[in-house]
Amino acid sequence: MAKLVDITYSQAIFEFALESDRLDQIQKEFDLFAQALEDNPEYFEIIKTPVINLEEKKAIITETFKDSISEDLLSFLKIVLDKNRGSEFLNIKHDFDRRVDEHNNILKASVESVIPLTDEQLGALSQNLEKITGKHIVLISSLNPTLVGGLVVKMGDQIIDGSVKFKLEGMLEGLTQIII
Repeated sequence: MAKLVDITYSQAIFEFALESDRLDQIQKEFDLFAQALEDNPEYFEIIKTPVINLEEKKAIITETFKDSISEDLLSFLKIVLDKNRGSEFLNIKHDFDRRVDEHNNILKASVESVIPLTDEQLGALSQNLEKITGKHIVLISSLNPTLVGGLVVKMGDQIIDGSVKFKLEGMLEGLTQIII
């Protein structure tokens, strides 16, 4: 669950982006910034560490991103730094993305299977989930050989477990209840 800090800052930048009709632009710029932090843990450590003073951190971010992100997002990032919340950048970004998806009626779902699913299978699954949820589904597919067969779909807090492994475990539990 997102912390109050993450929620507060993500809401602020989300509302700004929405009001200025630049939601897509701000999200792309924020993606670029977050990706840089994820790809370069040493850089992120510089932003998080209390050893480096605030003005140096702001200068580093400005110099690094002045040509690739807007002054508005740079100002937002500096405000987060001013409040000593630089270590929360990725969490703020995650909650911001959640807000954008909610605004655009998008629900991200992951599907695990033993073998790779075809585009046709993924499309059919996506359509069925869209009928159930009423939202546009973005599927993220991954392989999980421990499932034996079937699928496991995760959408937010909801899990649909149609795996053979789950069914076998259920049968085993039922049999142990009968034996005891």
